Amino acid sequence: MEKEARLIEIRDRSGGLIFSIVIVEKSFKDISNEEKANPPEKGEEKPKNQDALMTDAQKRYLFRILADQGKEGEEAHDYLKKLFSVNSLKEVTKLEASQTIERLLSKEGIER
Repeated sequence: MEKEARLIEIRDRSGGLIFSIVIVEKSFKDISNEEKANPPEKGEEKPKNQDALMTDAQKRYLFRILADQGKEGEEAHDYLKKLFSVNSLKEVTKLEASQTIERLLSKEGIER
């Protein structure tokens, strides 16, 4: 298996060799369509931008809004899970949280 290589030499003004670098061409195996379709599992991947999960700030804000409505602690937590139709608030996306915050604020007649 022949590989193409380049030799680069760095010399001083008098022609003395300071150092040399050998650059070797390397080929990479193409990924087959089957491998592309079935990538190895790495556990849960982070969601893409539109599916990014709700931030801690959004979560705190939601709980603050609900506290103003008289719902606190576990009651507020259960209310949010039911509102988002999820088993855990860790499943809520940023977009869903933003839309719900807007909706809750508009119900109260609050402007940001």
